[in-house]
Amino acid sequence: MAAVETAAGGASLTVIFVALLGPMAGPYVLIVFAAVAGAMWPLSAARTDTRWQGFWLLLRCTAMALVLTSVISGVVEQLWGLPVSEGLAPVALVIGAMGNGWRPVFISLAAIVQGAIDKVGRQ
Repeated sequence: MAAVETAAGGASLTVIFVALLGPMAGPYVLIVFAAVAGAMWPLSAARTDTRWQGFWLLLRCTAMALVLTSVISGVVEQLWGLPVSEGLAPVALVIGAMGNGWRPVFISLAAIVQGAIDKVGRQ
């Protein structure tokens, strides 16, 4: 009889936690699933000697998507009017699919910022 009460109590706690934390955790779960799906492309093309190397590539791509998705979704909303809640999955998918291809993006952004600083410095 005690096992039935314990199972019912555990199920009740699960329902309470999902009801309370679900709205907060939902977008992050969406970002993680979309980023992992996107990261499968660079993982399939990458040359990894061990499973750990593949795992770290997948983890790096997913972590990058977790960090950048909300910011880029906000920019997409400002530019094209796509609500952030609808842009999370596609943006996370694209970020995950970029894999290790972020270095040229950051170099381009650094050049843009440097050009803006030089322009302000000349005035």
